[in-house]
Amino acid sequence: MNRFFTSTLYAVMLLAAAGCAKTVESGPNDAKKRYFDAWMELNHPGVTSSGLGIYIIEDEKGSGTEVLKDGYALIDYRISDLDGNITDYTDKATAKQLGTYDTTTYYGPKFQITADGQLPAGLSQALVGMKAGGHRKVIIPSWLMTYSVYDSEEKYLAKSSSSVNTVYDITVSDFTKDITEWQTDRIEEYFKANKDIFGDMSVTKDTIPEQPGFFYKELKAPSDTAKFKKDTTIYINYTGKLLNGLVFDTTDERIAKDNGIYSASRTYEPVRINWGEKYSDITMGSSNSSVVSGFALTLWQMKAMEKGIGVFISDYGYQASGNGASIPGFSPLVFEIELVAKPED
Repeated sequence: MNRFFTSTLYAVMLLAAAGCAKTVESGPNDAKKRYFDAWMELNHPGVTSSGLGIYIIEDEKGSGTEVLKDGYALIDYRISDLDGNITDYTDKATAKQLGTYDTTTYYGPKFQITADGQLPAGLSQALVGMKAGGHRKVIIPSWLMTYSVYDSEEKYLAKSSSSVNTVYDITVSDFTKDITEWQTDRIEEYFKANKDIFGDMSVTKDTIPEQPGFFYKELKAPSDTAKFKKDTTIYINYTGKLLNGLVFDTTDERIAKDNGIYSASRTYEPVRINWGEKYSDITMGSSNSSVVSGFALTLWQMKAMEKGIGVFISDYGYQASGNGASIPGFSPLVFEIELVAKPED
């Protein structure tokens, strides 16, 4: 009954709006704008637009670093449509609320590039000017959900073909102009929080000069100091994780079970590594699958039966795109690797 009443009211308001408009220039978003304006009048009367035409309905000021254009904003968000249906989110609480929580998924803030054209225009308008620690709930009309860049709302209305009105709940965690520096700072914090493993390692003195942002720590001395030759086959166990401890891959069944990523369809055993003439030639398995360069660089430091740990910025990992639900963009990665004997057939 309520749904029928609401739909009827929308229809009446749209007809009234159309009746009052004596001369209206036709455009691709005219009908969408009339619907959106009627929805706003019904649900948020008196709220006025800002910027290119977004509607801020909650605004808690932060006190940290301000979000600027041409940088990287680290944000938590929840996205929904005008009916309240949640379409995307970053927080664990929402996942549990929706019954979609997964132990293999990363929950937490993610980086968004704030340069023109990297975000929907309305989201960019909402983010720029916020400060770390701040929260904002903003309604973005469909014509501002385009990645195209224009200088006025009128041009978006005239040219945009986007079709979904969107509500964003945004909390800013941090902002940086230098994503590499931000990542190395987080690695420095990781070293300090794990001094039992890394001792006095520091990002300023322990990166490999020709590979800035890559770090290696020997955990167990090798049985032989000779470097591997091209076409050598070795076997390893490994575990990959984020700096926050989320394990996303391992060859160890116990670690997989302890971290909620166990799969009955997978065989947990040492994997084959095919050595190359240079680290970028290293591949994995009988199918010669490629590996991220940070993983290969970690192996490149190692010798027979050695155990070590590689930590590296996203340039050597999955860069801006991340990988699946477990690894967000711009994530430093940690790989603990041990060279072992060839498994028995």
